[in-house]
Amino acid sequence: MSETPATPEADSPPAAATDAATAASPSTTPAAPENGQSELGEALKKQELSIRALIEAGCHYGHQPGRWNPLMRSYIFGERNGTHIVDLDQTLPMFADALDFLRETVAEGGVVLFVGTKRQAQGSIMLEAKRAGQHYVNNRWLGGMLTNWKTVKKSIDRYNQYLEILESEDKRAELSKKEQASMARQVEKYAKSLEGIRSMQKPPDAIFIIDVGKESIAVQEAKRLHIPIVGVVDTNCNPRGIDFVVPGNDDALRAIGLYCAAVADACREGDAKHQAALVAQRKDTPAPARAEGGTATGRRVVEIKQQPRRGRGQGSSSAGGGKSYSAGGGKGDDAPRRAVTPTPAATRPPEAAAPKAPPAPEEKSEEKSEEKSEEKSEEK
Repeated sequence: MSETPATPEADSPPAAATDAATAASPSTTPAAPENGQSELGEALKKQELSIRALIEAGCHYGHQPGRWNPLMRSYIFGERNGTHIVDLDQTLPMFADALDFLRETVAEGGVVLFVGTKRQAQGSIMLEAKRAGQHYVNNRWLGGMLTNWKTVKKSIDRYNQYLEILESEDKRAELSKKEQASMARQVEKYAKSLEGIRSMQKPPDAIFIIDVGKESIAVQEAKRLHIPIVGVVDTNCNPRGIDFVVPGNDDALRAIGLYCAAVADACREGDAKHQAALVAQRKDTPAPARAEGGTATGRRVVEIKQQPRRGRGQGSSSAGGGKSYSAGGGKGDDAPRRAVTPTPAATRPPEAAAPKAPPAPEEKSEEKSEEKSEEKSEEK
């Protein structure tokens, strides 16, 4: 590909089409730049997303005709100076649709993964993903990062555990120098491929890719898991399998910075909508009603309702039931009766534990009286 940009008048589409598309093109609200970003990124955030901005960033430059992919024929405007020119009249609305999709995805609580491992894209991918509060992969795509997520999640947990040990002086003092050096090497190895996803708890809801040809493994894994893909497709790449195709230059630094800045702005707008929806939902949720009789101290007065207890003298089946009489209670029904409180069985003496049965009438006494009467009659 030719890296030397030509004048916009020589390689740009017709002026009438350019002005008309510029007037009808959507604009994104630039966000305030953060510290640590390049002057190029700050300049790109200050300008609106339009065909003129795409031309100034060099998004219309493609590859040489000998390296093109015939499937990109419909997105090529023509050829200038041995280089294919991308039709920006198609790029702008397609890029706007992709930004709307990413904005809505984040507004619904989704997560976007920025992917770009080529040298030109590493810096922009990392800076813009951090600015948007999303995850990124900018060094090397590990095979199975999405399809074998459980194994990758174990590596992420181990990486976070090692970082926690090395950052704590007390835990680090328990290890020998050899163990510390080995752990430091492992942390350095993990940082290259897992630093951008160390806080990701699940597979992403959408993926933004720079150069879908180089990141073919990421595209295959996303397609297998039915994850939507927003990809910047150059004239030498295959657009099939990409849900939101953004035809444009994927090699120039300014073009990559423009793509990443626009996607980061869309993610930030979606996150702002999501936070506003959460706040509104909390306000609309009614507070739990206080119970009757509640006080300002937070205590509740609960009225206990239960059936009245049975009387001690009611029913023959109650413990200690029945009525007891005084010592002279057996003299008649008209005698005054007095209820005596029954003594618990545990405190009763052994003799009083069970009432004694009345003695049976003595038959022997009657026989003796008859014998004595017969003897007296014989004597007489």
